[in-house]
Amino acid sequence: MSSLLRAWYVLLALGLLTFVITAFVGEVPVDVTASVAMPHDVLYRTGRNLRSTLSSLTNRNDLLAEVYDMRQRIAGLQQSNRNLQLQLKRLQEVLAVRQEQSPGVVTTAPVTGGSSGPAFARLDLGKGKQDGVLVNMPVTVPSGLVGIVTGVALHDAVVRTVLDPQSRVGVTVRGRGGQGIAVGLVGGRIRVNDFIADKPVKVGDQVETSSYGGLFPNGVLVGTVEQVLPPNPNELRRSFIVRPAVDLSTLSEVVLLAPQ
Repeated sequence: MSSLLRAWYVLLALGLLTFVITAFVGEVPVDVTASVAMPHDVLYRTGRNLRSTLSSLTNRNDLLAEVYDMRQRIAGLQQSNRNLQLQLKRLQEVLAVRQEQSPGVVTTAPVTGGSSGPAFARLDLGKGKQDGVLVNMPVTVPSGLVGIVTGVALHDAVVRTVLDPQSRVGVTVRGRGGQGIAVGLVGGRIRVNDFIADKPVKVGDQVETSSYGGLFPNGVLVGTVEQVLPPNPNELRRSFIVRPAVDLSTLSEVVLLAPQ
């Protein structure tokens, strides 16, 4: 092997050594770099660039991990805030029912299902005997009467709503008196039958529960008179059609009252 070729290999080895030390250690000893010829300074600079690139990639990965962790924390806080909002809404509804309808609030229950179609004659609740739910519990929301509990299992219950044709609710007209029976109609309306009026009933009058029948507390809004049916000349009792106060199709939670 010629002296020139050996000298080239020595320089190449020193250059590679410089590259390795620079890439993975940092600063290269002066006595090493000084012994390397000018052409191998390229390897030195390349090693420094590689080390800088590796450091940047590491920092970037750390930053991405921090961003991911922050996003997870934000998502957790948003869910906690949502849960608090739902709890606040539930407490506000319970307070409204206690103040405006009855102090006998027992619990709230989620609506988990119900009958299909516009009538919504039945609702399924996600609470049952284990949660203190009993048959004949009136079911309401702040806007008005929903129905009454007719069936209870350990973890769920069934509500017969005011729109069920089998429903019977004693009612009166707010501010006008009288007594009658509200019955559900197919099509999402309520018909009040056998109403004995103290004063003439008019469209727009509000219908509320009465003590008649003994199943519901007095004064819970049932709906608004939509149509007064023509009277039978031989009959003193009147009938009229009521638009329900509660849109049963939108319910997600209801309030249960103690049985009367």
